[in-house]
Amino acid sequence: MKIKKSNLTFSAVGFVAAVLILLYLILNMPQMIELIIVFGLIAMADTYFLVDSIVKKIDEISELSLDKQTELVKVEKGIYSVAKREETTNGKQNAALLAQLEQLKEENQRLNEELIEQQKLCTKILIKKSQENNNKTLNSSDRISKLLVQLNGNTSSTSKETLEVLEEINKTLDTYYNGSTDNVRRMRAN
Repeated sequence: MKIKKSNLTFSAVGFVAAVLILLYLILNMPQMIELIIVFGLIAMADTYFLVDSIVKKIDEISELSLDKQTELVKVEKGIYSVAKREETTNGKQNAALLAQLEQLKEENQRLNEELIEQQKLCTKILIKKSQENNNKTLNSSDRISKLLVQLNGNTSSTSKETLEVLEEINKTLDTYYNGSTDNVRRMRAN
């Protein structure tokens, strides 16, 4: 039900022309009553067509507005339903993630408890090994001290001989260094 823009324009121009002619006739030719009545009827008919065209144009604009509003309502409903669906999906995903998080926490706690038990066992084993090593060390220390006592008896005679050899070497070095003081100074300088 589209109104042509030309119909509205013709009605408006016809109305203005009829009113102007009517006024001209009334002012300049008041004796021609029939002509004034005819142009008065034409002005009234043009008024009817002008008002009708304006009302139709307003109806057309309101229908377009209603169509746009209807489309907007449909779009809003679609957006709302998509948002609601997304919210529901996100809620389900969050719940699933929370459940997985709880499972991971429980698994972590169980593994920590197992780790503590393993550390306790490892500590017990280390203490036991340490005690065994200490006992072995004490036993070997006793053996070493016995061997040292035996060695001490054997080494006392060899240490006297070693001392005599060292004293001879010392005397030889003293005579060598006293004879060559220049060599000693050079050696000390290096």
